[in-house]
Amino acid sequence: MMTDTDSLIKEQMIPFRERILRIVQEKHPYVYSIANSFFSGRKNMAGLQVTQDGQVVGEYTFHLDGLHIESVDTGKLDSAVNHPFLGIIKPYGVIEKHVIEKIIADEGFASDLIASFIKYLPDITIKFLR
Repeated sequence: MMTDTDSLIKEQMIPFRERILRIVQEKHPYVYSIANSFFSGRKNMAGLQVTQDGQVVGEYTFHLDGLHIESVDTGKLDSAVNHPFLGIIKPYGVIEKHVIEKIIADEGFASDLIASFIKYLPDITIKFLR
């Protein structure tokens, strides 16, 4: 059964992320090219923990092919990013649900991606699995 948080992630956040990747590719092709070449050919996983008033309401594992999300597992928090120098690292993000909703609704990403991204950095915590 899909929760409203699952729906937010799968039906709104993932398409939003893909739209942002297209914007980066169009406005910053050099940056996109470097990032894409760094991750291409690698099967990585990234984790996300969504909270509401500090309580966990969803955990997700994103399976990546390069920069793009191939699939997402709900109810599972896992991560494995193949780093060329550090080996496998296991980062995951922790973010409040209302912040995800604000990010998705923020039209500033289309006009000033970097400033918009920086605005939300204080609301995102990066942790590492053991």
